[in-house]
Amino acid sequence: MVGVDVGGTSTRAVSFDGGLGQQASAVATTPRGAHEITALVARLVGDVADEPSAVGIGLPGRVDAATGTVSAAVNLGIIAPVGIGALVRDLLGVPVHVENDVNAAALGAFAHLGLSPTQSLAYVNVGTGIAAGFVLGGRLWRGASGGAGEIGHVPMQSHGPDCECGQIGCAEAVGSGRAVADEPSRRDDVITATAWAVQLCVMTIDVDVVAVGGGMTRSNGTFLPALVTALGHREQSSPLLADIGLARRVVLTPADAPLGSLGAVLAAQEEPVVA
Repeated sequence: MVGVDVGGTSTRAVSFDGGLGQQASAVATTPRGAHEITALVARLVGDVADEPSAVGIGLPGRVDAATGTVSAAVNLGIIAPVGIGALVRDLLGVPVHVENDVNAAALGAFAHLGLSPTQSLAYVNVGTGIAAGFVLGGRLWRGASGGAGEIGHVPMQSHGPDCECGQIGCAEAVGSGRAVADEPSRRDDVITATAWAVQLCVMTIDVDVVAVGGGMTRSNGTFLPALVTALGHREQSSPLLADIGLARRVVLTPADAPLGSLGAVLAAQEEPVVA
């Protein structure tokens, strides 16, 4: 099978053998537009596999995994719903499954960390925005409408900055890549927002592990120690948080692991694909 991780900047396709061992990979700059992205995905799949049995694709935006439809992927130039799964299937002639990119990365992180089917994980992606994916009992949890994990749009400051979603003080507006781009002096707020997101995941779902990744976490080895310190300060001020143990549940995902591509394949195996 082939897993494709479509990001706002680059797209990576990875072929896997039956044991999910990585065989070949290819990377290219992500274009804008549904048909341009579809063509790129088909080309990269052809670069890494002659006859793939199926293809899993991770994409930003709101994804209907049952139909392979993507919408609201603004950074990709996709606004209205588009049947990406069917478009890729028509080009390649193989079954295709489409998953939200953060959900796919969550599944990839769960597998990479070797967690058991009885364990649970939240994957917090801190990049241009902030979002989470959840794996509970070894399976993705998408929520009632497929929108689970939009924690970046939960307000954390009552008098914080305006958020693009229309609310005030959302975590994403406080400390994401977009927030730092608008105001570089707020880089330390990324740690604050991430610590808040970790606490939210642990205290609402009580996951075993919170895996943190994304472009804003790649800071020469300083991000995880700073995050653990911030969580430790929270624990020092609250016996409840100390008992819960926020800091001990956090791990940083490796930058070089193809978690999105791996998770896209795992999602395709977990759910029916677009025939």
